[in-house]
Amino acid sequence: MTRIDLTTRDLHALIAPVLPHACTSADLPELNVVRFETSGSTVHAIATDRVTMAATRQPVGFTDDVVIHIDRTDAAAMLKLFKFTKEEDPSLVLVLDQVSVPLEHTSISALALRIDSEDGTRLVLHDRRVPGQPTALDGWRKILGRVLHRQQSVGAPALLLTPAMLPRWSKAAGKGERLTVFCGPDPSDQLLITVEQHFVGVWTPAGHLDADGDLLDGNPWRDELPMPISVAAEA
Repeated sequence: MTRIDLTTRDLHALIAPVLPHACTSADLPELNVVRFETSGSTVHAIATDRVTMAATRQPVGFTDDVVIHIDRTDAAAMLKLFKFTKEEDPSLVLVLDQVSVPLEHTSISALALRIDSEDGTRLVLHDRRVPGQPTALDGWRKILGRVLHRQQSVGAPALLLTPAMLPRWSKAAGKGERLTVFCGPDPSDQLLITVEQHFVGVWTPAGHLDADGDLLDGNPWRDELPMPISVAAEA
């Protein structure tokens, strides 16, 4: 059994930033989850849909190494059930342990996450991972680590990004926090996105533009918006 003490605000800070990155495709049910992982004195939450991946970290007391995958809809319901305000931030106890799951004619033991609030509210979420079945989330440390340690140089003056994915990054930063975007040395490299020291993510571009030539050549906005005199003088 592994016990973790968190506040409700901490739980939201751990889950809410990664939840928008969890896959919603019926073709990839193994990625329709949030991975909850305890290691040493840190708890991580991770989610991906293969186009983006995001992870958060929360320092806690020493814990055993445990991994559980929570259904994304269950994770969203959890955040709605356990709420906090500016004035009230209830303490939570998270317990990772094997529990008995009843079946039609028997029962089996399976990993579950139990969350107890100081007001008596309790929620039990079962592990959604199929035993023995690997997923893209298993290699999350290597995927993010490779981008974190790559050469920090710009490979192209512009990238093609999918606008519909922009809102999912808004949950990563709180008030007064800065979101930083790093480009890789190759135009097709994933973007590295960080927020302070608690969030890291990657975003695979929809494509890339050739770095040769003027990328704005032929753009009608140039005809409609005059070049400032100062810029013309520098040219």
